[in-house]
Amino acid sequence: MRSHILQLFAAALIGSSLLAEAPVAIAQTSPELTKKVMQMERDREKEFEDYFGEDLASVTKTADQTATELAELSRQTGTRSALLYVIPRKTHLHLVLITPNGTPIVKDFYETIDPLLFKTARKFHRSIVRLDQTETEKTGKQLYDWIIAPYRDELEAAQIELILFCLGDGVKDLALPALFDGKQYLIESYAITRIPAFNLIDTSYKPFRSGSLLAMGASSFEDKRISALPGTRTEIAAINANLRKKPDAGRWRINTLEDESFTQSSINSQFSSSPYTTLHITTHAQFKPGSASDSYIQLWDQKLTLGTLNQIDWGKSRANLLVLSACQTAIGDKDAANGFAGLALKAGIPTAIGTLWSINDRSTVELISDFYQALPVSNTKAQALQGAQISILQKYKKPYYWAGFSLISAPW
Repeated sequence: MRSHILQLFAAALIGSSLLAEAPVAIAQTSPELTKKVMQMERDREKEFEDYFGEDLASVTKTADQTATELAELSRQTGTRSALLYVIPRKTHLHLVLITPNGTPIVKDFYETIDPLLFKTARKFHRSIVRLDQTETEKTGKQLYDWIIAPYRDELEAAQIELILFCLGDGVKDLALPALFDGKQYLIESYAITRIPAFNLIDTSYKPFRSGSLLAMGASSFEDKRISALPGTRTEIAAINANLRKKPDAGRWRINTLEDESFTQSSINSQFSSSPYTTLHITTHAQFKPGSASDSYIQLWDQKLTLGTLNQIDWGKSRANLLVLSACQTAIGDKDAANGFAGLALKAGIPTAIGTLWSINDRSTVELISDFYQALPVSNTKAQALQGAQISILQKYKKPYYWAGFSLISAPW
């Protein structure tokens, strides 16, 4: 892990130098295509507004403005980033790629109809959680060929290192890191984030610095009918130990809220007393079919539904990262997928990390520890997670152990 972090640091220095020297070319998209891309953004925005039952934002950025922002963020972060829309449209698969300062590259595949795509996506997920490596690679390769392979040349030419995926209904819950090109997984080539829409994410960049972390969770609950999570204490203790042993540990402030202290009032009290850089929650989190009120985060004494998420004053925390390490998502259900993908958006925090399925406690602790270790020396949060996933991949080959972790919203 240490060598990988040093590689990340070196890449950051080299990447920043190269990007600073690169000439800037401004592209111009046709009025017709500009309208189509903006409508696609509005459609994604409406999906989340319908799910959460509230007005979230207005779509104002054109494709050219998006490409310009990607170029500026690439310069600031030293990481070349691209936006890829993956939109199932019943009769075909609609793909749009926007690279820094580029015009949208549109590709439609009429042989990839929704029933075929969705069936393959379900088989892919099922094979991962069943630890069926042969079927995972087979279906992962098919999905890679449909989604990534059409842009392989463009991604290489633009030297893309990070992909922002804007996914339509039916594929919002894809385990993107495990898409397979026949030799390696997608996460080995690109850092990844899934976004609700480009107009719905924070595009300001501030390099991550060691700051303050609030680790929260419960290993048991007031309602004894709720299954225990024995790994919670181990995970929180590992985070605590990992950050305190770092060379810059003096700049970290770590507080914990466990079991009976893991309540709405205690969390709000913590946020009122002091700001936090990062919020880490390990508890049952269910993203379920139905409305936002059906999905929830389990506190010690109550279910905090997505519909009532604002009962926690997230804004007072001033955190820019929320980590939920024990999520369970109803795969294949569009409502559950909207809840998962809209988590950071609803909490008002720029970036979230969640899991698509409950993952082995031991590998989770290792991955999360590696992630926090890499975070301060990585160009972006997405690359810190990528490094942690690659590190775990080298030890636990099967995607079940690492591909369920997903960065949500802003990757910077």
